[in-house]
Amino acid sequence: MARRIRLDQIGGYSEEKFEQLLRVTVLETDKRLKEESPVDTRRFRLSWVISENNYIEYDAGPRNGSSGIPPAKRMNYQQEQAGKNYHISNSLPYAESLAGGSSTQAPAGWTERIAREMSDWVRQEAARIARRD
Repeated sequence: MARRIRLDQIGGYSEEKFEQLLRVTVLETDKRLKEESPVDTRRFRLSWVISENNYIEYDAGPRNGSSGIPPAKRMNYQQEQAGKNYHISNSLPYAESLAGGSSTQAPAGWTERIAREMSDWVRQEAARIARRD
């Protein structure tokens, strides 16, 4: 049975669903960038950071050791909200050359490909979220 929403609750319901979609989109994009990041010392993979409304420089420092995808690193906020802009960035000096294909582990344009894939993913996820109610 479809969920019934009173007319005076439509705004709050819509914002809640949008923020839910925003949160999962930011986290999924962060995860995909980390998964496809070229790995040597893991410094590049660990230096991806999410920030709200501005760009933040961050360097995880030299790392070795455990593998896997690190959790999202939110720098200047706790949770994604409607009306804010979110930036997923890597400010290491060699980040641009890695995105351009300087590593044999990741072809040129891999970050742009992820951005294109996320457009389709967002549409599918929005439909999935809508079906839950």
